[in-house]
Amino acid sequence: MKIAYFGYDPLYSCLDVFLKQGHEFAAIYTGESSPFSDQVIQFAQQNDIPLCFGKPSLLEMQALVEQGVELFFSAEYPWKIPVPTNLKYSINLHPTLLPQGKGKTPLPHLILKQSSYAGITLHKLTNEFDVGDILLQKPISLDESETFDSLSGKIFEQTPDLLFTLLSDLEYYYQNSQVQGEGSYWPSITPQQQTLDWQHPTAQLLIRLRAFGSLGTYADIAGKAWVITSAQGKCYQQHHSAGQVLLENGQHITIATIDGELCIPKTSLIEQTLT
Repeated sequence: MKIAYFGYDPLYSCLDVFLKQGHEFAAIYTGESSPFSDQVIQFAQQNDIPLCFGKPSLLEMQALVEQGVELFFSAEYPWKIPVPTNLKYSINLHPTLLPQGKGKTPLPHLILKQSSYAGITLHKLTNEFDVGDILLQKPISLDESETFDSLSGKIFEQTPDLLFTLLSDLEYYYQNSQVQGEGSYWPSITPQQQTLDWQHPTAQLLIRLRAFGSLGTYADIAGKAWVITSAQGKCYQQHHSAGQVLLENGQHITIATIDGELCIPKTSLIEQTLT
């Protein structure tokens, strides 16, 4: 079967599944070289697969179908993919248990307050985001210390098995798909949601840091804007103002919270420009 693939690195584990089952890639759509697309680009180059970096147009998609492409498969792809009416199969991978958690940035929401909907959904790709009929699903359990990065890793590791099951009898699953129902839409994360408020308890600050992980969490430290990717915290009674720098050395910076402190490795700090 000829496939057009649309995706970035967070789920490049899907690519080998298609290759090992003997399918042919007609094209791979991804982004220009970056930490988020280099693995996909490398896979395409190693296997002589045409790469496309622009947003897909209906004319391009129709041309792919006319060339014999039977499946569009999307995994971690941000742009809308026009689906020709004569395409045989169109599938998207979404990292929640749909119909709950529709939207572009569900993983932080899962860690912040919606953990019961963590999982993987393979569903029909339509001209509207995240609403197509469900083909297969798999729940994922979250640990107490789950982070954005550890959850991303679980999805990366567990997706290939689910995809393999789907492809083993694609026609059956496609014909027996289930309508989603209303569910819920989770809006894109706002800068405020991604920012530490030093007036919040240490436990809440740590949850927010885990929810964004390597994506970074914004914070004001001594009047400068920073992005923090990890930190450790502890609770104890202290009399410093929340947000005050308690200690800074070559390795760490320690910030007072309302009920303790947050210790941030210097390697986890990126200074930003205030606007």
